[in-house]
Amino acid sequence: MTLMPLCPNCKTEITTEDRFCPECGTETKPPAADFSDAGLMTLGGLETIDDATTLSRTRHQQQALETGEVFADRYIIEEVIGRGGMGLVYKAKDMVSDQTVALKLIRSDRLGGEMAVKRLISEGVTARNVRHPNVVAVYDVGDAHGQPYVSMEYLQGQSLRGWHRKKIQAREDIPLRHAARIVAEILDGLSAAHAAGVIHRDLKPENIILMDEPTDGTAPLKILDFGIAQATTGTLDSGTGTGIGTPRYMAPEQITHASSVGPEADLYSLSVLFYELLVDVLPQGHWQPPSGGRSDVPIGIDKLIERGLSNRPASRPQSAQEYRKELVEAVNLGYVPRKKTPDTPEDVTDDKRGLIKLISLATIGVVGLVVMIAGIASFMEPGSTPPPPPPCDGLTGSAYQECINPQEPVSMYQSLNGQWNDGIGSIYSMRVSKDGSFSGTGTSADGYRLQMSGRMNGVNGSYTVTAPAIGVSMNGRLQWDRGCHISFQTFDAYNNVVAQGQMHVNHQPGGPCPS
Repeated sequence: MTLMPLCPNCKTEITTEDRFCPECGTETKPPAADFSDAGLMTLGGLETIDDATTLSRTRHQQQALETGEVFADRYIIEEVIGRGGMGLVYKAKDMVSDQTVALKLIRSDRLGGEMAVKRLISEGVTARNVRHPNVVAVYDVGDAHGQPYVSMEYLQGQSLRGWHRKKIQAREDIPLRHAARIVAEILDGLSAAHAAGVIHRDLKPENIILMDEPTDGTAPLKILDFGIAQATTGTLDSGTGTGIGTPRYMAPEQITHASSVGPEADLYSLSVLFYELLVDVLPQGHWQPPSGGRSDVPIGIDKLIERGLSNRPASRPQSAQEYRKELVEAVNLGYVPRKKTPDTPEDVTDDKRGLIKLISLATIGVVGLVVMIAGIASFMEPGSTPPPPPPCDGLTGSAYQECINPQEPVSMYQSLNGQWNDGIGSIYSMRVSKDGSFSGTGTSADGYRLQMSGRMNGVNGSYTVTAPAIGVSMNGRLQWDRGCHISFQTFDAYNNVVAQGQMHVNHQPGGPCPS
């Protein structure tokens, strides 16, 4: 009798042709030598696979729809782009909107009956209301002839898991600020989802899509699969990674009180992910703080991750905004203080030290002014006022021409003139003056005409955006990265954040900055 090989992760029987486990989606054999995963992306936790792999079938797998087949009287199937423990993902054409979408067909046996299907649809409808640059857009969710499905934004990028795997293989540490930027962007997406009443419940690297290479200034990404884990069966098998969460990343209360988890559960999962980015392993058992193996990680990051991994939800940061605030403080304050010198008494407080410094500077300034005045008085004859020399004397050639015909300095805001794309459907045509004032018009994702005006002060700014047709006007604030991105937050009349994200200046979201 010939024994079937087993998946190294969940121990399901597989065939020798299977590259991915049909049950959990784990890669079971290495790709061919000429294969590169540079273009891999994950859609709903399912890695893309080549056409040859989709031909392999077992009793657990769905029968793939054919190219050109129409699903739910709406979606024209183009190709299979992913397969995993929860089902199949297709690239499809939506005949209603005439756009390319990712169509995810969820395995019925992964759902806990009719009520779970209804819950999936209900949560999908709620998730559809989450509009944020860092959250994948959900277009449609439903049940077509007993087949649950989700239609969402089609992405071209790579999973955080795949990107991190390459770093590990190259023996490269992820710089602290790059990791922090990734976490900050995820927190921004979670904040928008939590504000809409949506909890992810299955946050992990497979559900994060990087749209471009992260830096310490930007990390364009998308979070996938909000609410889908809640609708799946309560399986806690560590191999499948389905059910109410993936065991290695899910909070303890997801096991004991799965139906009542809150935003803190997502922050626990994020802390596992953050630790893994810094240390390359999961925080299991008596885990070592990240600073123990990396000198560039400040103690504040250790404390934040430790709080995030607390078994008690009440001991963790209570919101994505709170987590983000502590993250920024920990990264920015992670410096080594200078050693005290004999001139600095031990009992001098920071407030007193600052006052002493201020008084000292003032004293130096007064003395310097007296000396300067005395020097001038001794140099000049009483009553004489010599005329200043011509400013361009002594210059020749181009230097002289530039002196007598000075050119106006280039505005620091010159590169901000042009198109501003907020990444969620609104596009503006903006003019920015040398003094930082700006104004322009645009169109919202809903087709409304918009007017925006405001002023930059250095890299920070404020603005007012108005939709005249419906009589709505809201204020907001900006922060420019001195490149081609401007982070924004828009507030309602009660000072609640109603929209936030990033303006992409003169380039498409996910694309490179203009040269």
